Amino acid sequence: MLANILEEIGPEGKERYVQEMFNTIAGEYDLMNRVMTAGMLRFWHKAFLQVTGLRPGDHHLDVACGTGDLSRLTARQVGERGHVTGLDFSHEMLAVARKRVEGSPLGARIAWVQGNAMDLPFDDNTFDGASIGFALRNVSDIKKTLSEMARVVRPGSSVVSLEISKPQNPVWRALFFLYFYNIVPLIDRLVMRGRAGRVRPYTYLPHSLTRFPEQQELSEIFREAGLRDVRVIPLSGGMTCLHVGTKPQ
Repeated sequence: MLANILEEIGPEGKERYVQEMFNTIAGEYDLMNRVMTAGMLRFWHKAFLQVTGLRPGDHHLDVACGTGDLSRLTARQVGERGHVTGLDFSHEMLAVARKRVEGSPLGARIAWVQGNAMDLPFDDNTFDGASIGFALRNVSDIKKTLSEMARVVRPGSSVVSLEISKPQNPVWRALFFLYFYNIVPLIDRLVMRGRAGRVRPYTYLPHSLTRFPEQQELSEIFREAGLRDVRVIPLSGGMTCLHVGTKPQ
């Protein structure tokens, strides 16, 4: 039924649907992420930091930053002389992100901007790197999003995606799909119980992976977006994956 709804409303309708969804679940988002990933999120974040290419003093862009996990990580990586811009189209997610750095030294290093990942409000060659975490599945046009990220980073800089993926090993893939398509929707019933409306976040989550490109397909989209030296780094058996591309000199 959800698939039919998203097909009927089209790309622009999907944007509104996803925006409404994240505005609705912003308060529970971080807790549910920790529950669903069974503590593996910390490991994935560590792997992410190893591929950003960021140095002290750099300026980084975190696209679809949500509650700011990657923004805070990269703010520590670029240090006191560096700066991070976290962009998201959900005002409620940004409100949580701001609150999480309130009174922290990191707060002075991070600027929060409400905007669209497919139409970034920044000049060409502005940042020393760009990232997107667990959000490529939610955009209406993956290539356009990656092209925008490539546009705003400086030549030689990295564009990094950390995203849920489809394991390549058949056994692990079957186990992961069993969990993702059967257990995760149960969370929807618990979290959203008693709430009115059509937004069903943890029913949407498995659907968002169904039509998401396989690992090598996404690598090709990175190249089509103008990025080179594209690397694929599977994590946790491939249930999560890092894609890294470089803007040509």
